[in-house]
Amino acid sequence: MCRSSWILVIAIALGVAGASSARGTEARAGSDHSKTVVVWISLDGWRSDYLDRGASPFLNELAQQGASSRALIPVFPSLTFPSHVSQATGVGVEKHGIPSNSFYDDETGLFYRYPGDAALLEAEPIWLTAARQGLRVASLDWTLSHNQLGPIRTAYFDPAFDGKLSDAERLNRLLSVWREDRGKEPLQLLLGYASGLDKAGHSNGPDAPEVVDAIREIDGLLKHFHGELLELWHSKMKPEDQLIVLLTTDHGMSTVSTMVDLDRLAGVERAPGVVRLTSGNIGHLFFTERNDPEREAKIDKAIERVNTFDFARAFRRESLPQAWEYRHPTRVGDVVVVLETGFAFSGRGFESADGRATAAVEDVDGPLGMHGYDPVTNPEMLGAAIVWRFPEPIGGLDLGPVHSLQLHATVARFLGIAPAEGARQDGIELPSPE
Repeated sequence: MCRSSWILVIAIALGVAGASSARGTEARAGSDHSKTVVVWISLDGWRSDYLDRGASPFLNELAQQGASSRALIPVFPSLTFPSHVSQATGVGVEKHGIPSNSFYDDETGLFYRYPGDAALLEAEPIWLTAARQGLRVASLDWTLSHNQLGPIRTAYFDPAFDGKLSDAERLNRLLSVWREDRGKEPLQLLLGYASGLDKAGHSNGPDAPEVVDAIREIDGLLKHFHGELLELWHSKMKPEDQLIVLLTTDHGMSTVSTMVDLDRLAGVERAPGVVRLTSGNIGHLFFTERNDPEREAKIDKAIERVNTFDFARAFRRESLPQAWEYRHPTRVGDVVVVLETGFAFSGRGFESADGRATAAVEDVDGPLGMHGYDPVTNPEMLGAAIVWRFPEPIGGLDLGPVHSLQLHATVARFLGIAPAEGARQDGIELPSPE
């Protein structure tokens, strides 16, 4: 992270940390009571079976000492941005408003490419839920937690996402924030992020040896991080306090064989008044000329054409399956195209002399791994989760299937605060310490 960004983070910590506690409407009990610190790390692209690859002895040890799930269910679509935001807010896309990694807002006419600004959120994330109730929070690298401008903010956050940082640097930054924090009350929620597994899966496919190398690397980084974390814990907290380490992911990964050009697929090449946007296996078409008398017919024609292909389905926004919770009124396309497993959209398009809508992934230098697919029909989208508690171990509890929308309430329960209004309320329950 550049020096100017660090200065901003430190300034925010000094200027806002006290303010967020003072504004808490449901402040915690005083410092003479025991406290829980939750450290929540998201491992992007951590498919559930990665724990079985023989490259993660430390993660497996944490699972044996704590509680774990091999079936962490992402929301639809199982893309990084909507998944992370859904976990943080406890609601689906149609309520939080982040439909894909990049999106277009038909109301404002603006494009957002891998946005970070917290102001785009339309639901309350756990970091603000905690700050509103008087807890001090550090949120580094978590999707849509950047550039916080509202009346309630976390003690530490970044002005923008820095994609150049390594996973080791990201984890060390989180440790440094806690190590250097001098707040009157301790930080009780620290959120971090690591992306190496996701990058390896995209570049090489989920079954490649490079993925095993990435698993081994993040396992070693987390072992070091955990050791440093415990040292900090002993130096900053009291014996009666509690530490919970929560490791989760946003989605799994599937092998890609075929790339798809959305324009050719939907028959909208060079069509005026159509905004196109893709992310993974999800495509959006916005027909922006509201006064066009043929607008509805054009929408119907695009849907009809897409549905002639056996690897794609097209929906009007209002006809999307309710279970997906994906009908956001301005940020989801008039037409949404969903590709089956093994197919992904080519964001750059590709040359095709015969006008075909598809190309073999190796012919267009596409990603060999992708996500976004419906976890109900594609179990490779399932991820893993581990909860580790100190000083009282949990003892290897199998949590069974856990839905991503439960994580907001889970963290709230660990911290002893109320989940945000409108968020899913059924957080994970752990056995009480002995």
